Amino acid sequence: MLEYTGSGPATAQSPLSSLFQTAAILRIGTGLLLMTRYGLNAVQNAYHFFFQEKPWAWVPAFHEAGMPYAHLLAPVVALLIVAVALSWIIGFLTRLFAFIFLPVVITTLVVLHNTDSPRVEAAWLYLIITVTLLLFGSGTVSVDQLFRLGQSGPKKRR
Repeated sequence: MLEYTGSGPATAQSPLSSLFQTAAILRIGTGLLLMTRYGLNAVQNAYHFFFQEKPWAWVPAFHEAGMPYAHLLAPVVALLIVAVALSWIIGFLTRLFAFIFLPVVITTLVVLHNTDSPRVEAAWLYLIITVTLLLFGSGTVSVDQLFRLGQSGPKKRR
């Protein structure tokens, strides 16, 4: 009979129960919301801005906020939002993308700090969620976890 060292053999957990025990619900929900509310619309508007030369509200807003190269920075931020949302949805490099997204959220809060827009509240929530995902990672139900499966090494036997 094989025995394991430590507190006992690992119990098998179902993926569904693991989903509710981690930050995966927060990560997936925030990623879906970020993608549907901001990302897809921003990328579509960036496409129309670049290739069809249509005006886009983000470019003058970035310029008024004092951002350099607003005509290039706005599409980059749009692509970044989509990349962050996709990363969070599938759980791939969650901490890295949370770290990359942190300046976007902080800049949004600085620019919107004097307004009574509901976007200020949304930006505060995204900041809190971004910091949470930066600290705790993607959780057990993620692509990151799939890459960690082979890293545990062999178990010691008595």
